Amino acid sequence: MTFFRMRFWFSLMCLLSSTAMAQETNFRLTDKVTPTFQQISLKIDPDSPSFSGETTITINVNEATDTIEFYQLDLNIIKAELLDGATTIPLTVSAHAYDIQHAKAEKGLEPKLYKLHIVFDGKVNTTSDGMYLSKFEDNNYIFTQFEDMHARRAFPSFDEPAFKISYQMTITAPEKHTVLSNTLVNKRRVKEGWQTVEFNLTKPMPSYIVAFAVGEFDSAEIPDLKVPGKIYTPKGQAGRTKFAAKHTAGILASLENYFGSPYPFEKLDFIAVPNFTHGAMENAGLVTYRSSLLLLDDEPRLTEQRSPLNVIAHELAHMWYGNLVTMAWWDDLWLNEAFASWMASKVMMELYPEQNFQAALVQEGAFGADSSPTVKPVKKIVKSQTDVMDGLGLNYSKGESILTLIESLVGEKAFQKGVQTYMKNNAWGNAEADDLWAVLSDVADFDVPALMKTYLEQPAYPLVTFDSSGKIQQSRFHLLGANVTPQTWTVPLAISYKKNGKIQRTQLFLKDKSAVIAELSEADWIFPNDNAMGYMRWKIPAKQLSALLSDISSLNARERKNVLYNTDALFAAGEIDLAQYMQVLDVLATDTDPVVASSVVSSMNDLTYLVDKDNEAMFGKFAGQKLLNWFDRLGVEEQTADTTDVSRLRNAVYGVLARYSNDAKVNKVSLDLAQQFLDEPSSVPRGIASVALRNAVRNGDSSWFEKLKAAYLQHTDANIRGTLRSAMVFPQNENVLKTLDFALSDTVSPANVISFVARADSALDNHDLLYTWLETNFAVLVKKMPAYHVARLPEYASTSCSQHDLDLGSQFYAERKKDIDGMQRSFDISKASTEQCIALKSANQGAFNDYLKQAVR
Repeated sequence: MTFFRMRFWFSLMCLLSSTAMAQETNFRLTDKVTPTFQQISLKIDPDSPSFSGETTITINVNEATDTIEFYQLDLNIIKAELLDGATTIPLTVSAHAYDIQHAKAEKGLEPKLYKLHIVFDGKVNTTSDGMYLSKFEDNNYIFTQFEDMHARRAFPSFDEPAFKISYQMTITAPEKHTVLSNTLVNKRRVKEGWQTVEFNLTKPMPSYIVAFAVGEFDSAEIPDLKVPGKIYTPKGQAGRTKFAAKHTAGILASLENYFGSPYPFEKLDFIAVPNFTHGAMENAGLVTYRSSLLLLDDEPRLTEQRSPLNVIAHELAHMWYGNLVTMAWWDDLWLNEAFASWMASKVMMELYPEQNFQAALVQEGAFGADSSPTVKPVKKIVKSQTDVMDGLGLNYSKGESILTLIESLVGEKAFQKGVQTYMKNNAWGNAEADDLWAVLSDVADFDVPALMKTYLEQPAYPLVTFDSSGKIQQSRFHLLGANVTPQTWTVPLAISYKKNGKIQRTQLFLKDKSAVIAELSEADWIFPNDNAMGYMRWKIPAKQLSALLSDISSLNARERKNVLYNTDALFAAGEIDLAQYMQVLDVLATDTDPVVASSVVSSMNDLTYLVDKDNEAMFGKFAGQKLLNWFDRLGVEEQTADTTDVSRLRNAVYGVLARYSNDAKVNKVSLDLAQQFLDEPSSVPRGIASVALRNAVRNGDSSWFEKLKAAYLQHTDANIRGTLRSAMVFPQNENVLKTLDFALSDTVSPANVISFVARADSALDNHDLLYTWLETNFAVLVKKMPAYHVARLPEYASTSCSQHDLDLGSQFYAERKKDIDGMQRSFDISKASTEQCIALKSANQGAFNDYLKQAVR
């Protein structure tokens, strides 16, 4: 800054303007040079902090230039040269913005085919980005995570999804290790204790799904596949993969049937990874998973089957969505994730109806983030890795919701035909959103691009308001106190209404700010979201809402859930008062369907920002009034006849009561279950155990930290450790500090550090202790955590409902957010969320307290 202030203002403006233009054009490689094939040779020892390698990339120079651009990050380039037949052309490499390297020749290069040869070495990453070290028990392992822009950390490359080329990987490693990659082994040579493993050529694919692993793995066969397939695990763990192995072939067959084409790669291996930032990664032929998803009991409890099966279906769907057909650039990442999530839900409905995915309102998982004034569109400008990760969750939840909505409008068969055409047209290539819109337009009778763009190329979602005269208006939904830019959408409305004693239906595409449907005039009630498929909030007059509640049995379970969640949102937006919200909650709290009852528990949890020490006892009694009847019916022990909905409701009811009711029976049960889990973890369902442990910790003495720590050290099972980690919400400051310090120990993997920090912080009444600890330990924390978690630290640990905490956070991050890519954005999101919560608390606290006094007197 000092340098710039010494310049005349016009020089400054020129400099800034030219810099902005350069960044605008140079965050991607130019099209002067394109790769056609890459051979990679690496020498890796999991017990060594360093690795070495060389790569030869066949390239086309498309127009005369003296510079070859490629990517690398944190590698040491020893030599770079261009091979033109027998001629070697030395290259001088310099680093530029966005990890782009310029390899410059002394003379101009004429357009033709060359080979770019680079020799390099580097340090193995110790978090979980790029090629990284993972430890399990006494062994070291090497894994990779290259999505989204991390292949460049392991080898120089044209690390963009548009460059789909074939790769040939060769890895040299100590003889004792198993070496894996995307394809089958072509040949293996052993010499002097080292092995060199050469793998088959891959199909054309983007660099981010290249993968390899080195370590002392055990393995188990995946039965009934048409291609070779195994599940690889850390040493001694292969016997725990029976459940995943049993279900993989059926899931893959379901996907092949939907796409009308076979699995596109030559093998299908899974790996259980002990240290993994994300849940899983769809590397072609070598899918990596958090070990908690693959290392299970032979037949997990019904509720514990849901996530592993869904994730396997999601990752295998990526073999088509993302791997066979790839986005052209990261701004269309949602195409990968939304489709894979949508397809996984479809597989779950077909193969596992007992999991009742039909009842899930996926959009509810998106609405919170998508209502923030800071939210960006799903399809947004992407220049860097942190841009890709910004709002990542909406790629899944909002994207899936919109695809589900489109399918409901188009029809299942027509939608499937469009998807199959899309796959056929773009197989082994790249596609953009417009390519999808085009094929769906062929099978739809409405303007698909117009609808999709309003939801995906602009942020947020509409609030659709109805009045008794039949007039409909749309506006941008936002929470109380937020300032947002006005927008309009193309909103498909499937409306049920009751008039003159009859339930009728009508449809409309609301394209303008307002419209009139005459037949809605003076309807008894309106429900404008048939089967709860819409991506919107809605509001009807109070009189019509009362009539709808009196006739609530006319709606199915999805629709009844939507009525409650929608009312919850209107209350948070300041569109209705607490009395109207409680009117809806009271009616649906008597619903006997466990799916709806779970939504009641969820809505009660949404009110807990208004719960403090002054009213906690009253809220506990209120929760008991609503939920103890369910607790008495369901208890805490699973029954043979339980459906997944019943089991999930049991967990939810028990969670609220254990936290707030202070019921002697609940507390006694919790203490007994907590000790039972510590004695024999497999004897208590994980969801129940987590609640029991948290209750015991909250009501117990300071010795609970040592108990949980000892259990964490005793067990290496990721699911047991996850349950213990979830319970580390200590009321004693000294135990909060011990938890935070424990997160930095070698026992805790880098990917799990953020979970400890967030849990410890959630126990505090204010953030003073957290920031005191962060001041001392920030550098160590940043060094240990994955880059994604570092950038998102404000969202994970600093969002609250307190101006005091916001002031502390603003001071703490003031300078730090300037130095860490992505942290400014995360702080802005956290700040907006905190400000919205403060506004809601200020507006509703008095009415909430008054309501509780009346409700529990």
